Amino acid sequence: VSSASATSPKANIRNMNSKQDALKLMEKSQILQSFSKDLKNAFSDIMKFHQVEDGHVFVKEGAPIDNFLIIQEGVLGRYRTGLGEENLSGDALEESVETDAVWVDTVEGVGRVTGFFQNLTDDSSPAYATIVAEGPGFFWSVKGTDMRELVKSNGSFGLELLGFAAHRLRAESKITRGLLKKFNAGSSPSTANGKLLKVICYDTSSWVSGGFRPALEEFNKSMQDTELEIRMDFTEERLSVQSAAYATGYDAVCTFVNDTASADIIQTLSLLGVKMIAQRAAGFDRIDTNAARAFGITVARVPAYSPYSVAEFGIALLMAVNRKITRASNRVKMSNFSLDEGLMGMDIHGKTISVMGTGKIGCILCNIILGFGAKLLCNDVFENEAVKAAGGVYVSKDEVYEKSDIIFLMMPLLPTTKHTINEETISKCKRGVIIINTSRGGLVDTKALLKGLQSDIISGVGMDVYENEEDYFFQDWSARNIPDPDLVALLGNHKVVLTAHQSFFTKEAVDKIILTTLENLRDFAAGKTGLDHPNNCIPITKQGRSKVCN
Repeated sequence: VSSASATSPKANIRNMNSKQDALKLMEKSQILQSFSKDLKNAFSDIMKFHQVEDGHVFVKEGAPIDNFLIIQEGVLGRYRTGLGEENLSGDALEESVETDAVWVDTVEGVGRVTGFFQNLTDDSSPAYATIVAEGPGFFWSVKGTDMRELVKSNGSFGLELLGFAAHRLRAESKITRGLLKKFNAGSSPSTANGKLLKVICYDTSSWVSGGFRPALEEFNKSMQDTELEIRMDFTEERLSVQSAAYATGYDAVCTFVNDTASADIIQTLSLLGVKMIAQRAAGFDRIDTNAARAFGITVARVPAYSPYSVAEFGIALLMAVNRKITRASNRVKMSNFSLDEGLMGMDIHGKTISVMGTGKIGCILCNIILGFGAKLLCNDVFENEAVKAAGGVYVSKDEVYEKSDIIFLMMPLLPTTKHTINEETISKCKRGVIIINTSRGGLVDTKALLKGLQSDIISGVGMDVYENEEDYFFQDWSARNIPDPDLVALLGNHKVVLTAHQSFFTKEAVDKIILTTLENLRDFAAGKTGLDHPNNCIPITKQGRSKVCN
């Protein structure tokens, strides 16, 4: 990416016979076409032409806005890091623009202008975003200093520009008032003496609304001294491109594991005035936290509720798979009381069990496994001293696959952990291995898993998660055909016990989720935003995904 300034020789500036081109372009510009003939003529003398290649950077976020740009042919992209004004300088900014910037919007169309009003006044404000050419193009620039000198040299020019700016301000103010009136229509009024925090809760099922309503009433009573009131509305819709507009008039959204908060959705929420995403779960892999930082939205999660609930459920899945409990129960319900090899399991005692991911939940699971009298192997980028002290032995991933009778997946879903179980790793596994996953569906390549079951390398699978679960889990599909062939194959395989993301679902865990979510909202209302929020999951640095970051 070229980071040369707009007046660099690298931009291939053309000075010959460009005045008439500049005048023609101004006639096509919504902003510049209204100028008088004399002002257009004067402007054409200070306009400079640029032919640039894809990726040319005109302005970097945080740098002084010292020129405005006019498009003749091409597209400008705007990218933002959201580091905050205190960090908009030096090496930290340079590095973050290259690695962490997210797309904000594009400016395109013949005669479109960006940066005009910022350069009309000499306020030396830093650029809101990095501006980069999206593909090769032809652009014009005007230095802010040249424009201000032009205004000073001719009083009539100054009056004309002042009148133009006043007209635009009145028009935009009218539009803004209309939008605010529309956004606030039907919204809850502020409390008489205190602060009202309005929240919309997405993906609401009966346990969510039934749990939050009484808890919220008690929580607001406890907060009377602070004059804070949290008001929460509920929708069964999941957060998506289509449903993001439901957040109009709200300060925060409350989301769950299958709500999608991608960069474009976060930008929409930001435009609607939303300042916080309260995730009522520990996982946040469907939230683009990099984009949230760029748009100034705080993201807080529930880092721990009842780790025992998930660990214990993992053991329940193991026993159901190993001892064929589901199959046995179904047979008995059909009055088939026979006993045959199809129901035979194995002792857990003495077997080699591996836990991949030894955080809070993984640590609890390790203690339960040791209670069976099994040999415990572990794998994690961070070795847990408590697990080692209890008798766990940390080994490589290859050793996990080669030696384990049972493998538990307990790690988070990250780019480095996606499809941990795949064709290659399954080929390394001990024949007859049982795999249990109560963490994230994306840890397992489902197609590879089905092949492993068919080849009998994998003797059984217990899953509370599925990599494409967002279209199905927490919904009733009993009267509909499921179009996902991999999910249908899992449901029809007698070696698989599949549940619909319920491992967390105990009374203790739900109570903790609700209370922590309300506390997260309270802390946000008290001014603990961004990285200052105690349960924030905003990244400090993260590899970017946009052209400007290549």
